[in-house]
Amino acid sequence: MKHLKRIAEIRKQIESLKFEAEAIEPDAILEAFDILEANQSPNGKSLVFSDTNAKIVLVLRNRYDDKNTSVVRLNEDIDREYEKLCRSNATAIENNKAYIQEIQEMIEAAEAKHQTFLVSVYLETLRKQRSIALKKTEHKVPSLAVYLK
Repeated sequence: MKHLKRIAEIRKQIESLKFEAEAIEPDAILEAFDILEANQSPNGKSLVFSDTNAKIVLVLRNRYDDKNTSVVRLNEDIDREYEKLCRSNATAIENNKAYIQEIQEMIEAAEAKHQTFLVSVYLETLRKQRSIALKKTEHKVPSLAVYLK
């Protein structure tokens, strides 16, 4: 039981270290900005730390504020215009949907016909034989599921 207990302890430490890393990440980001502002980057670019264990790069990702009032208003305007277009073109839209449905049914019929060219009794027999042969090679591989408290 010593190995099982050790795995549980290690997984618990990993989870604890993840929380610690998340807690200090904002300060680390500030430190990374300070390094870049002082032109002390090891490679002169966005690399802010490097040693034998790891390298750390400051990454800037674009994020958007969809709660911004002008964005919210534009979204509402877009929704209103879309609904207006749907109402004013309802008949044409319905006709087009029916036409699309008709074409999709034709495509499905053509695909079904296509599949008949790719089926034979011999092919099905080979697939069944492969399934039986594969089933004979089935074996269990042990692993551990670790749940942290």
